[in-house]
Amino acid sequence: MEFGYWKIRGLGAPFRMILEYKEAKYVEKQYSTGEDWFKDRKPVILTMNPLANLPYLVDGDNCICQTNAILNYLGDKYGMNGTTEAQKIRTQELLCEIYDVRNGMIYLSYPHKNAVRNQAEFDAKAKEIVGKAPFAKFESLLAFKDNLSGGKWFVLKDGPGVADFHIWEMLDQHRMLSEFIGGPDIFAEFPKCKAF
Repeated sequence: MEFGYWKIRGLGAPFRMILEYKEAKYVEKQYSTGEDWFKDRKPVILTMNPLANLPYLVDGDNCICQTNAILNYLGDKYGMNGTTEAQKIRTQELLCEIYDVRNGMIYLSYPHKNAVRNQAEFDAKAKEIVGKAPFAKFESLLAFKDNLSGGKWFVLKDGPGVADFHIWEMLDQHRMLSEFIGGPDIFAEFPKCKAF
């Protein structure tokens, strides 16, 4: 397998964790400049998939692009999407929900979004994010009646599913941001998320 993404944590982190957790044999291609992606590797990926984008995963004859498509592929490949219809639906819901949470962090972190253009705007947006940590839904889900793990995992009974890795990544990014700005304990109101 070949996994490709920018040479940053970003969307690559959940995939790296999944592949390591499953002890997959893979090569990671990290792109640090537009040239090494757009001029070198992207033209090759385009011959395998006209939707070429970062992240991508090449697994044999399969070339999968786009975050949730790759998460779904790995979830199916490794049995991490659930076995029942209800588990598969919950996995999809969680992948969509955590992407919404991630989008809030994007506006803080990526200057091309033009939402945070200077230090004062960064400070204000960072305080807003950590002051209203968006984890109440995840906290409720860990205690929800259909949670088979007793709150240890979000979907599966005996181990993490693909959504768990993306959720953990966002919990950690929010924790790090709060520590960086000297903010509050973002898990004070979310003990189940903290234990997760």
